[in-house]
Formats: sequence, structure tokens, C-alpha cells
Amino acid sequence: MEAIGGRRSEYAIHPMILGRRSLRQMSGEEMTDGELYPLFEAAKWAPSHFNTQEWRFIYAKRGTKHFRKFLSLLTAGNQEWAKDASVLIILVSNRFSVYKGKKSFVRSHSFDTGAAWMAMALEGVSRGYVVHAMAGFDYPKAARAIRMPNNGDYQVEAMIAVGKRRNYKGRTDEKTSQRKSIDEIVSEGYFSPRF
Repeated sequence: MEAIGGRRSEYAIHPMILGRRSLRQMSGEEMTDGELYPLFEAAKWAPSHFNTQEWRFIYAKRGTKHFRKFLSLLTAGNQEWAKDASVLIILVSNRFSVYKGKKSFVRSHSFDTGAAWMAMALEGVSRGYVVHAMAGFDYPKAARAIRMPNNGDYQVEAMIAVGKRRNYKGRTDEKTSQRKSIDEIVSEGYFSPRF
């Protein structure tokens, strides 16, 4: 068993995985492309259906009109803390791919895009950044805000706030979350009713 920051794993795993958290306290500092783009680089190496990389990241940097627009898409609770992000990102998946000249539906488009998100999150954590994915936003407005084609090919998956951690002294509302036991999420041979 390992323990990091109040979390305890049942089996030994890489400390970066156990240490990844969806923190919210960011400094409000801007990020350069040199600081941000390695996160996209990590995401592009995620596995995907025939390596078609169905994900798309549309970002808005702090201090731009796009940032204000992206921030306005979030629920009030998310706006309260995401206003201090360096970058807001809308994550989109492509529901179709073209492989050997043939367009086909990719059943795993959301799954693959989730793998890209996780690669991005782990890279960000390894650099000491806050990388927090959100579902609390207006999905149809987000699609319109980024001028996503309305042809059924694409799907908005999530929004992501990225920023530098705020050096915080004193009381914080950041909680350390735990996870279900392995027995609650894993079964051999058959689907378990405890799911």
C-alpha cells in the first residue's frame, strides 16, 4: 500500500497517479505556449482507434476575449474558481474517422478522448500544474462558441481548466477524495450486481 496526501492505495501504483487531484486553487498567472503545449503533446500520444486521434482541444488563454467567452459557459460554481485559470479548454471528440479512405463511426470516440485527457492531466500534474476537467457547463452553447460544425460528426465532451498552483497559506477548501475499493469496481467473469 502507498499513501500520498491522505490517499491510500490498496496496491502499489505510480505515485503520479495517486497524486493526481482535481485541484481548483490557481494563481491566475498566464501561461506561455512553451508551458501549455507539452500538455497537448502528451495528449496526442494517447491510444486511439486505428491511431485516428479523434480528440480536439480548443483553448482560450487568460486575458483574451475567448477566455471571457469560455468562462461564461461554466456554471456559477465553476466560474467562481475557474476565473483564476491560465487557460480554459473545450474538449471535443470526432464521432467518425477516415481509415483507408472510408468514413466510419468510431464507437470508442469518447473513450479515446478520455485517454487523451488523462495523458494531458498526468503531464500537467508532473509539471506542478492544476489540470481540472469539468462537466458543469452549457454544452450546446460551448459548441456554438467554438463554431463546431453542426453535422453530427463532433461531440463536446468536457471543459478543462489549466493553471499554475496558488501558493496558499491558511485554510483551504481543497479536499482529498478517496476511491471505491477494487472489489466494488472489478469482478471476474460476470457483471456484479454490486455495481
